[in-house]
Amino acid sequence: MPEVSVIIPVYNTEPFLGDCLGSVLAQTFTDFEVITVDDGSTDKSAAIIEGFAKKDSRIVPLQQENKGPSEARNTGIKAARGNWITFVDSDDMLAPHFLQKLWDAAKQNNASIACSDKQLFWKESEIDNRIAVTSQVIALSPEKALQRALYQKEGPDYSAWSKLYDAQIWQSRRFTPGIYFEDMDCIPQVLLEAKKIAFVPEPLYLNRRHGGSILATAYDHRKAELLNIAERICTLVEGKGSELQRAARSNLFSSSCSILMRTPDTDEFKDFRDRAWRHIKALRAEALFNSNSRTRNKVAALISFGGRSFFEMAVRRFG
Repeated sequence: MPEVSVIIPVYNTEPFLGDCLGSVLAQTFTDFEVITVDDGSTDKSAAIIEGFAKKDSRIVPLQQENKGPSEARNTGIKAARGNWITFVDSDDMLAPHFLQKLWDAAKQNNASIACSDKQLFWKESEIDNRIAVTSQVIALSPEKALQRALYQKEGPDYSAWSKLYDAQIWQSRRFTPGIYFEDMDCIPQVLLEAKKIAFVPEPLYLNRRHGGSILATAYDHRKAELLNIAERICTLVEGKGSELQRAARSNLFSSSCSILMRTPDTDEFKDFRDRAWRHIKALRAEALFNSNSRTRNKVAALISFGGRSFFEMAVRRFG
């Protein structure tokens, strides 16, 4: 039985998949299996996986018809045999000590989730390969971890990746099929269910940005559901402390700004856009005076006092 199951959903990431798998297999912590779930790829991703699997028996290749990243992760969870689970996107990479440092942090702090910071990159030449100086692991309560994630200023965040989970967390938990922003929909609940979270403030997860990533493309109707998720998080944290509730409202303000910035002014998005503007008006004073608000939220809050038309013009031009 492997100690860790590394789950990698794969869909048409031929240009990046080899680098991803290579970085996982190069981990200094070696007691793991790699469950790749080819989600109906139409490029050469399956052949790349097959090539790696022939050379390393730790790779467990699975295939399914295209169902989306949530279902691909869920398939991996069902097949996982490890005591711990981590998710890696197939266009991303891991620093060599990712698994070892997170496993150590979880064990030493009796945590059910260990997280690392991330490094964003467009090209591999941008990756900082210097060995990080050992830093102090930060032990967080579930509420404090989620609060930090919702402000998006310091780790951990609410991505599924960059984290090592006690596998028991996923015994009755799955990602919601068929939605974008499935991490934001699921991970806040997971964080709140943890007994303790250990955060390693080192950029051990290497998150690739490219033109095909979700954040780089325009919003369609499913992506506009970001607003629904942000509203649900506010409901999720009711009664769990004023600071966490304030963080959830800050996240709702950010999501509302994104809706007005990234969706067209059409009937398809009218309900989302009207709700977003109502949230902005209701939350702008709090966003402006909340010391934890990001600078962009404070600027957006100020601009909103100029009215909806001015706000929409400004965020589309400068957002």
